[in-house]
Amino acid sequence: MTASLSIVDHVLPSAAVGAANPLPAVATMPQAPYEASAEGLPEDIARGLRYGQVTSIHPYLLQDSYDRDRTDAPMRLAVLENGHIRAEFALGLGGRLIALVDKTTGRDLLYRNAIFQPANLALRDAWFSGGAEWNIGMRGHWPLTCDPLYAAVVTAPDGEPVLRMWEYERVRGLIVQIDATLGAGAPALHVRVRVRNPRAAETGMYWWTNIAVAQNAGSRVYAPARHAYRTGYDGSLQRVGLDDFDNRPAHAPEAADYFFDTVGHAADLGVDVRPWIAALGADGAGFAHLSNAPLTGRKLFVWGDTTGGRRWCEWLGGPYFEIQAGLTTTQYEHVPMPGGATWEWTETFLPLQVDDHRRSAGWAEATDAVGAHVLAAAEALDPAGIARLDVVADAAPGEPLSEGAPWGALEQELAAWAGETFETLPGVRFSREGAEGAYWAGLLDAVTGAADSGVAAGAAAGAFGAAAGSGAGGAGSDPSEEPATGMAGSAEPSEPAERPGTGGVPAAGSADAPASHVAGASWERLLARAPQTWLTAYHRAVIAHASGGLARARELYAAADEQQETAWAARGAGQAALAQGDEAEGIAALGRAHRLAPQSTPIALELGDALLRAGRLRRLRSLLAELPAEVRALGRFRVLAVRAALAEGDREAAGRLLEDTFEVPDLREGELSMSALWREAFDDRPVPPHYDFSMTPEA
Repeated sequence: MTASLSIVDHVLPSAAVGAANPLPAVATMPQAPYEASAEGLPEDIARGLRYGQVTSIHPYLLQDSYDRDRTDAPMRLAVLENGHIRAEFALGLGGRLIALVDKTTGRDLLYRNAIFQPANLALRDAWFSGGAEWNIGMRGHWPLTCDPLYAAVVTAPDGEPVLRMWEYERVRGLIVQIDATLGAGAPALHVRVRVRNPRAAETGMYWWTNIAVAQNAGSRVYAPARHAYRTGYDGSLQRVGLDDFDNRPAHAPEAADYFFDTVGHAADLGVDVRPWIAALGADGAGFAHLSNAPLTGRKLFVWGDTTGGRRWCEWLGGPYFEIQAGLTTTQYEHVPMPGGATWEWTETFLPLQVDDHRRSAGWAEATDAVGAHVLAAAEALDPAGIARLDVVADAAPGEPLSEGAPWGALEQELAAWAGETFETLPGVRFSREGAEGAYWAGLLDAVTGAADSGVAAGAAAGAFGAAAGSGAGGAGSDPSEEPATGMAGSAEPSEPAERPGTGGVPAAGSADAPASHVAGASWERLLARAPQTWLTAYHRAVIAHASGGLARARELYAAADEQQETAWAARGAGQAALAQGDEAEGIAALGRAHRLAPQSTPIALELGDALLRAGRLRRLRSLLAELPAEVRALGRFRVLAVRAALAEGDREAAGRLLEDTFEVPDLREGELSMSALWREAFDDRPVPPHYDFSMTPEA
């Protein structure tokens, strides 16, 4: 049966992700709400917990300017469809498999969120629930979960369409290619993932496919294991038996992860067991996910039957749980990927109907019964779908459907200039075009001499004298589209005339926030070769800062300020000083940054936090009073006001502020600030449900 591949707009109530925060993310990367302990774990898992930890999300910019005001807006989807199944991929949102529908029954196999509401659960902050998400590189929801991927049509020799999506992940330096196609004789979606380390050096690797499933009272989860590693929100990671495990997510007493020991179970049986996980409803209808090695890990995540767990589901859009598949036993591990290596595997998503009454029996009997149905359904599939992915794996992408970021192309050019290896995948094509990378493209052209002399001269004038970005600071953002209450980057940006060869880079002398940042020794070398301006010094300072070279960063921030005083260098200097324990200098520099960019709410918030930590409450009150009313009304600034009142011992004022109910749109997963503030203001009143995001009954 011939499938079709089309582009459609799916309209739903949406809160815009908004412009990226222009301040480089030089601080320690936000972590999950708990850390796992390696105590008592097998050495292979403990080794994975110790290896490849990432301390900064730099060079990505944070995505934290969303709110919770939703209006109807289109979500652009690539739709693969035949007579059996319909798969919808959000190309502008990390290629998320947003919906999977069994057309023979009309059932949604995945949890399809009825809204689009970003929340602070990803490595760059913004994340949304629903569908199946691809996570690569490092522990957490990946940096591109709210960014577009490259996408194109690939037509297989049998005439069937394959959706190809790809991108370059900047922290680990990995290329990922995701090919999706449909089975012809029965409802099934096959996805081939291929990951390439293009450089000669080893890098850390991580992959988990996170699949959301709608949670009902009768939902059950199954996986081929007799033990699991369980984590709660207390930092423990314990191996537990599953004989008495209640596999109904709605009955979970608290939020938890269960990492099923599928590899250990296969070893105990002495046979190869194809990795799988399944979720069924009370009527036996559901969904299964299978893969081949190396994707052997399986996990269940539950929010828990607590006030906070229910609040989180409500906050994100609705009740769900997640079944997941990964490269390791637990999600805390990273594995070494050798230089030049290519890893790949196939994942199959298929509907499942299990009428066997044993599905409600004890864990071992139920899992064996359901597993037999899963494997039988997989064996009955037409092998042509997976064979098709083999045939087209190296084929060049066809008709483009979506454009991604310029970094794959720019890193390849940089490696060529630096004499380093960068071997890409044959089935992907990167482009250097776009505002996000315009400054760096101009810098490469000028320093490497890749362009003709006229173009290189123009590029040099733009690249050495200006930032490729607007005052609003978002990568590729349009300041005219930014809401008045959004996270503005600076005062109203100028509109410089475009110069020949600059690729739209603002005119020399601009002090606008750069649209993007880079990391690594090769970019540092390139910047050092360029004529030194405030911007080259600033970018070198950020590279040093993000890698922990605080003293060097402060020197370079000072050098940038000598060339031209900007809020961005002042902010960097302030944060570097605070990180070194120089509180007075840090606050002074952040205060200078605020004076230089009074409309930058991220800088104002950082200054306010620093003043609070230092106990400078009078200055904090003055800062809050001078901010525009619409900024003071933002959630994080209202929290600052509550914390300031409590620090002064004025519980009555803090209570009044809290009773005037407000929301903090970027509340971090596991963050208990709202309930803690309420308890401090009202020691005799229970925390209201709208402030209770606790993940355990004890909290």
